[in-house]
Amino acid sequence: MNSDSIRLAWAGAMIGVLALTATMAARSRPPTVRRAGETTAALLAAESRQASEPAGAGDFFDPEGEAIPAMAEQTKTEQSKTEQTKTEQTGAEQSEAEQAGAEAGPFAVALRVTEPILGERLFLCDGSGSPLEELEPDEEGDAVLGPLPPGRYGVCVGAEEIGSFRLLANAALDEAAGRLWTDGELLHLERFVPGTARLRLRLAEPGYYTLLLFDRDGRSWGRDLYIAEDARPEEAELWLRSLDFRGLPPGLYTVVRRTAPLGQLEVRAGETAVLELRIE
Repeated sequence: MNSDSIRLAWAGAMIGVLALTATMAARSRPPTVRRAGETTAALLAAESRQASEPAGAGDFFDPEGEAIPAMAEQTKTEQSKTEQTKTEQTGAEQSEAEQAGAEAGPFAVALRVTEPILGERLFLCDGSGSPLEELEPDEEGDAVLGPLPPGRYGVCVGAEEIGSFRLLANAALDEAAGRLWTDGELLHLERFVPGTARLRLRLAEPGYYTLLLFDRDGRSWGRDLYIAEDARPEEAELWLRSLDFRGLPPGLYTVVRRTAPLGQLEVRAGETAVLELRIE
């Protein structure tokens, strides 16, 4: 075989390889769709543009021949955003759970026993009356209960419940009954079943007020009230206020401001007596 024959054979082989490559490239791309009214020249231009742009792995083309981001890349981005959202939600839920757990206790409850008796056995009981711990007040009558989770509890002497209270989720005390009463923070245990005197006041001007309760034996209980000068009246130039005297022994009480008696009310065990007063 002479040199001319070899060159002709080599040229024919190269033409065959180029034709095969063009055929495979055409098969790897979707056919261009002709739109209504589109000319053959526009269709050939779209095919030429597709052929001149290399196709990326996983890319596909719209009918105009423009590449659209790969579906795999979109899926990865959406999964990443979803995972990030779930992480943020989980963190927020954990934070709320931790905050709720912190507010739910347990809490220690301070108890003060009036006229404590040496050797008296007092017990903290659950809502069903079962003893949880023995109370040991010091010489001043102070003791600490718990720490306790929120719920209803009682104070018992032996198997007898002499008082009960409820511990709230914000550590406040409520619903004290029997020989127990509370100002919301401190729990008091009395030798009697206490009552409450509630004064509903209509005050004609702002300022300081000191009101006293006197029982028949001359014992007194005092409360102070202050209304700022810039406070707005609640009713027809009158300031409306309420004062509670808790933990009172049952009996008759006289309300006094300075040296002037303002009225009387009878306090009963476990009840709230109400007296309405207007102070000029």
